[in-house]
Amino acid sequence: MKIPDNFTIDNIDNFPVSFIFTTISRQHTLFLKHHVEKYDITPGEHPIIMKLYHDSSKTQQEIAESFCITGGTVARTVRKLEEKKIIERTIDENNRRQNFISLTEKGKKIAKEIKNIEKEWENIVCDFMSEEELDSFKKILHKITINSFESNK
Repeated sequence: MKIPDNFTIDNIDNFPVSFIFTTISRQHTLFLKHHVEKYDITPGEHPIIMKLYHDSSKTQQEIAESFCITGGTVARTVRKLEEKKIIERTIDENNRRQNFISLTEKGKKIAKEIKNIEKEWENIVCDFMSEEELDSFKKILHKITINSFESNK
């Protein structure tokens, strides 16, 4: 993939923010795909692994709500991760129809590696920023994220 010839700082006003976000997201996905394939996981599985790494245990419904995706999408991904022995399900004793999803030891090791890969990507793409600029940038992105949710109410 190549940067469009007309994507220059002088021409930036001709590109909507959505194009910029989408382009960055695609490049991130390609970087991630290349680096996680040795763990037999896909970029689509990565967010669920990291959610469980940070939150220990979640239900499928909680995972779906976290990412604004359907329960069916989560169920398929969870099934694949379970087959790969990256996650495990535990029946909720208060509601036997509900399972808690958590990482196995193998999953925790993979999550630590993904965390390092994510940090590497961030260092590469943000190497021109100071720590203060990066902190400000993340706060701006946070505000944009909140506003994007508000725009769809």
